[in-house]
Amino acid sequence: MTRTIQFYIDRHARKTLKQINNKLRRFVLCTFNQKYIEEKQKARYGDCFQCGKCCSLILKCPFLEGTDGNTRCAIYNTGRPKQCEAFPIDHKDLHDVDFLCGYFFSEELKNRSETKIYYAASGSGHTP
Repeated sequence: MTRTIQFYIDRHARKTLKQINNKLRRFVLCTFNQKYIEEKQKARYGDCFQCGKCCSLILKCPFLEGTDGNTRCAIYNTGRPKQCEAFPIDHKDLHDVDFLCGYFFSEELKNRSETKIYYAASGSGHTP
């Protein structure tokens, strides 16, 4: 029983440390490497669902209004910080929100189409 509890504590601690590291990474990239941000934005597709998942990483943003499932950013159209506007910067950021995001990247489109081609060629009759 104790080992099971320790496993979950360790797992949560690792995830939290990774989220802290990624939050710092986004801040540094948005502050010092705007060219990288612009390059990655060209490969990003989709729309923001305004679900608040990216606004609740580590600490809840003070501009996030509403309750779970019914949230919205009070400053979405006026004055969001650079790292908010850029989220997700790249595929790494989607890990922080468990891939539950309205955005996706062109690499994912390529992988999806390759998978469909594989399933079509194998004759299985269905795609994932």
